[in-house]
Amino acid sequence: MELKAPFAISSRLMASLVIGGATLSLGYGKVDRNGRDVYEVYIDLPDGTEHEITDLRSGCQGGGIQEGFSALLSFLSASAESRRYREGQGKTELGENEDLFSPAIVDWASENSDELSMLACEIEETKDLIVE
Repeated sequence: MELKAPFAISSRLMASLVIGGATLSLGYGKVDRNGRDVYEVYIDLPDGTEHEITDLRSGCQGGGIQEGFSALLSFLSASAESRRYREGQGKTELGENEDLFSPAIVDWASENSDELSMLACEIEETKDLIVE
């Protein structure tokens, strides 16, 4: 596998991104019964906590690692946006996408939402950042 910036290899020996002191590692897991790739995802937050994401899947045609990162960043951004909207409205019940991740991940994503959005655009618009 060949990685180009902003990607690197994590201590988990997986393709990774470092954002706001957190390391997002992503690799192939298994294939579900519908032929979709189920990605193996770890988010290591700056406070030392480790979070495993077990339900990120590719589209119906499968997908590569770069597409998996694109999807992950989109979901993280959606959860952060949902949190900001809820707080801006003064509501106490969770926003529509706020429960996609644990509260600690949503806290981190909210603090780093600009960088998440910028990296998501870069990854979507630039082909072959990861050559498998």
